[in-house]
Amino acid sequence: MAIPPMALLAFFFLPLFPFSAVFNAALRALRVAWLRAALLLVWPQIGVWLIVDAGMHLPPDWAAAVLAWATGSSLFYAWRMLSTRDFDIWIGFYASSAWALAWIGVVGGADAMGLRVAMACMSVTALALALASHCLRRRWGEAYVGLRPGLARAMPRLGLATTLSVLAALGAPVFPVFFAMIYLLGLANAATVVGVLVVWLLWGWAGAQIWQGFLFGTPHVEHAFEPSLRDIPVSWTVLVALLAVAAIVAASLWSMTWLMH
Repeated sequence: MAIPPMALLAFFFLPLFPFSAVFNAALRALRVAWLRAALLLVWPQIGVWLIVDAGMHLPPDWAAAVLAWATGSSLFYAWRMLSTRDFDIWIGFYASSAWALAWIGVVGGADAMGLRVAMACMSVTALALALASHCLRRRWGEAYVGLRPGLARAMPRLGLATTLSVLAALGAPVFPVFFAMIYLLGLANAATVVGVLVVWLLWGWAGAQIWQGFLFGTPHVEHAFEPSLRDIPVSWTVLVALLAVAAIVAASLWSMTWLMH
């Protein structure tokens, strides 16, 4: 049975490899912060709309294959995260790995709202990472892991923001991605659960590399921190903290709607 055209489009927006290359190319091409933010927030929601609101139905004969494809795509990009040193590319790989897991919900019969919120949890976290990368690039012109270690000591507020955004991306408890992952795992079969747990493990490994490369250590002489470079303002730090708390509370309330059933 042939795959409907809507499903082929959904493969781009809930990205499956190699269709995911389109999103990663678009993210690298956009250098304006608000355009990158819009891309991260809207891209997977288009995929959810194609599947749910446009009435796309995945042929039953394709369900198992698409589920394996999605898990494999997520694993592939989680593994790619370990080898990249450009933080922006790392963020694109993370988003591709996370959004591919939406197909677990599609095959598992997730309701429309649950799928939208799960993808929003992933997108908001990717946006937090992108904002941290934007701050790094504005100060140094690049955001390469390991090039300028010692961020926690030189710019503690930016270091804290980077730490928390990466921690959220790893799906640590109380952060939105954690609830999204638990929601999707509840819809997965046993084989898929194993694959998703491996993805989660690879995210943790990749996140540890980010922390080691940015936060700790002594910067190289040729890449030492310039005294004129300033940390992010205290007001920004407070605003980010309030938004993070709001996201955690919203995700917690959402989780109660399906944990109680």
